[in-house]
Amino acid sequence: MTVLLMGITAIVLSFVLIRLSARVRRTSGLPPGEVFYQDLLEQPYAARDLRSLRLGISGEPDCLIRTSDGIVPIELKHSNRPPARGGVFPNHMIQNLAYCVLVEEQLEAKVPYGLVIYGGQRVRRVELTEPNREWLMRTIDEVKAARLAKTAKRNHHQLGRFVGCGLGHFRPVLI
Repeated sequence: MTVLLMGITAIVLSFVLIRLSARVRRTSGLPPGEVFYQDLLEQPYAARDLRSLRLGISGEPDCLIRTSDGIVPIELKHSNRPPARGGVFPNHMIQNLAYCVLVEEQLEAKVPYGLVIYGGQRVRRVELTEPNREWLMRTIDEVKAARLAKTAKRNHHQLGRFVGCGLGHFRPVLI
């Protein structure tokens, strides 16, 4: 009798947890699918650097989800103040667009869109449109040109940008 009761309890509990998990995913804005890549600490999925020799870029998205439409790159941001009206900061958008193109090239997969998730689970969609692709390519070319010309100027005078930075132990050197 005790084993039967424990079995029924386990089945009911697993059903409740599965429903709760699906509800959380739906309300968070994450697409349904399989998480197969995570670049987050202590996660079970191996992350690897995605590189494009053709474009001269590389990166590690925080998460990749395989959906029925393709692979969706996800970037998590700590900012609790995302742009108004569902917008995405330009630097976050260009980063996510780069991940979209890297996934297409390296994993040879369709990428329907990317997601940037700001603090407080504010999910913003990044569309991989032709104008956005062209903007990404222009930006890559501008960065390459600035590196070659050695004209890139770094601005390390905004102390607020360093709050929560993982390179905090280098702050005295950088500022």
